[in-house]
Amino acid sequence: MNAMEGEVPLSGGRVTSGVVRIGNTVRRPLGPNSTFVHALLRHLESVGYSHAPRLLGVDPQGREILTFVPGTVPTDLGYFSESQVREAARIIAGLHDATAGTPLAGDQEVVCHGDLSPCNFVLRFDVPVCLIDFDTAFRGPRHLDVGYAAWTWLDIGNSDQLPFDTGQRLAAFLDAYGSRAPSDPINAILEAQAWLAQRTSGPNERPVFANGVRQWSTGCSGWVRENRRALEAGLRG
Repeated sequence: MNAMEGEVPLSGGRVTSGVVRIGNTVRRPLGPNSTFVHALLRHLESVGYSHAPRLLGVDPQGREILTFVPGTVPTDLGYFSESQVREAARIIAGLHDATAGTPLAGDQEVVCHGDLSPCNFVLRFDVPVCLIDFDTAFRGPRHLDVGYAAWTWLDIGNSDQLPFDTGQRLAAFLDAYGSRAPSDPINAILEAQAWLAQRTSGPNERPVFANGVRQWSTGCSGWVRENRRALEAGLRG
């Protein structure tokens, strides 16, 4: 049986198409950021960070080879329990702490994942255990990655959510992230929303996808601004 016959398409994650599983490995197409991502994955392995796949090399088809992490990957945003949100925050803090002050971060605070939504986490028995899809990793400030993660993990901007309750769950997320959490998390979320809207404005974006993301991001930002006082009240408890 050749490699093509043993390939099982994987649909988790939101960044890269053409991802397949072969045995206990995942094969992913290389991209413009692959050199940086590979250096990041090697660094994370060297420091013992256990919440990312291991890089095993590049196959004859020119695809990166990663360890397969068993579990499920959420296909969309939604409601996650406080324990799930806390564990996601701890995994994110570990990533940032592992890259802070390293050559990979350069003159920036940390290496940001760039898309820390639930859709880029592997869950096992409903517990977040691993980050995937590092394609958009970049050098940057913690607060941008944390604001984005809080926004997506708590589905902030969903009109079904109660702002005060969302603020309380945000407080739990920040508590689990630790002492380096943003001092102004609401502004961090707003900045992340503006950053995503701007990021989808490039010439290579698919128009339908980009327009939908910008509209969603702008709508969420409006919800945050409208409900800021209630969110802050929830944060204070």
